[in-house]
Amino acid sequence: MPTPPLGPRDIARPGAVTVALSLVVLAFSLMQTLVVPALPTIGAELGATAQGTGWVITAFLLSGAVLAPVVGNLGDRFGHRRVLLGTLAVFALASAAAAAAPNMSVLLAARAVQGVSTATFPLALALARQLLHGRSLAAAFGWIPGMIGLGAGAALVVGGIVVDALGWRWLFALGTVLVAASAVAIVLLVPRGGAPAVSRSTDWLGTVLLAVGLVATLLAVSQGASWGWGSARTLATGVVGLLLLAVLVRVESRRTAPLVDVRTFRSTSLVLTSVLTVVVGFVPYVCYVAIPVLTQAPTSTGYGHGMSVTVSALAMLPSAVMVFLGGRLTPAMVARIGAGRTAAVASGAMAVGAALMAGWPTSGWGIVVAFGVLGLGNGIGYAICARLVVDFSPATETGAATGLNSVVRTVGSAAAAPVVGVLLARGGVDPASGFTAAFGVAAVAGVVGVVVAVLLARRPVAA
Repeated sequence: MPTPPLGPRDIARPGAVTVALSLVVLAFSLMQTLVVPALPTIGAELGATAQGTGWVITAFLLSGAVLAPVVGNLGDRFGHRRVLLGTLAVFALASAAAAAAPNMSVLLAARAVQGVSTATFPLALALARQLLHGRSLAAAFGWIPGMIGLGAGAALVVGGIVVDALGWRWLFALGTVLVAASAVAIVLLVPRGGAPAVSRSTDWLGTVLLAVGLVATLLAVSQGASWGWGSARTLATGVVGLLLLAVLVRVESRRTAPLVDVRTFRSTSLVLTSVLTVVVGFVPYVCYVAIPVLTQAPTSTGYGHGMSVTVSALAMLPSAVMVFLGGRLTPAMVARIGAGRTAAVASGAMAVGAALMAGWPTSGWGIVVAFGVLGLGNGIGYAICARLVVDFSPATETGAATGLNSVVRTVGSAAAAPVVGVLLARGGVDPASGFTAAFGVAAVAGVVGVVVAVLLARRPVAA
């Protein structure tokens, strides 16, 4: 006979639960971008081209985009805690395999398996919603989403230092230890829940359509710059992906137990939240790709700052701190001005930070300060998007709904690299103009986020 679900008053240490869930998401977020400073080193050691090495990031994003909603759905079926622990076990094994990878093929395979960690975010949010309540839940929705931005920013700093001091393999070795520690924290600090939220069979057709559709669409986005945006290969891949996703929407809308209930997205509020999430995923990744290139370029180029990998990473540290603070400020901001206005502040800060970098890309201190402003908005953005999608989704679909939102954020992140690549390549005789254009595009995306947030502010938000 199943154990009855735990009520909010049964949790003796809600703060410990939040810490454990935050540690899990931090481990995922760190491993997502930890390898960015190491890409040139990895390519040189394993004999890969720059394009091939770029797949170290792309493989993770593509795999994560597919697996997040699938694993989130499994969490809804079999229990979020149980599925989270299984996900962490796979994550740790893949990280260890990446550390020992003898060639690029093995490393890419390990990175693809690591992508399962994308599901830790929706699973952690689902557990928080199941176990916590009131102020404890509000605090968790500040801490847990904030770990995504904090981890992504801190990874660039930690990655640069570790690569310079120990080598790139230690990135994955240390990641394995962190994942194992987070699993222990879940076992010790997060209580077992009751019966699974729903009982249903696996939607295999939906899973295949989602997987192939997303892979094809994101593949076209990520490889468009190298294949040629107008090439038959890019267009055919993108069109096939979009058609399969359209079929997915039609099929899932007719199923009684879909992988993701797409009918939920008939809600204008959830559609707007998804657009906002794309912005939150896109804007920081423009900077993650562009800033290291800008700061590490020799001063003789006329635009570069001549920083080492470590110094360049340290220049991005203030932004990582601001991301963390933004996540922590979000619950208080929502309580004072509402979710929609909080989202507008987040997007506005990102737009201002990106615009400042576009205006003065050759100023070292200017980049540090402007990226810090952007980081504050990004931290708020991660937290508020998570809050909105959970508020608008049915309680029994929390894992799958937040998993789909993770996919939306991944699409935004995956689009950033090729966009930056195209703009930098078109800099021509004035390379600095490419950076100005890249940061300018990020600023425009931030403005779009502000408009969407204003529309959300006019709509009622569920408590």
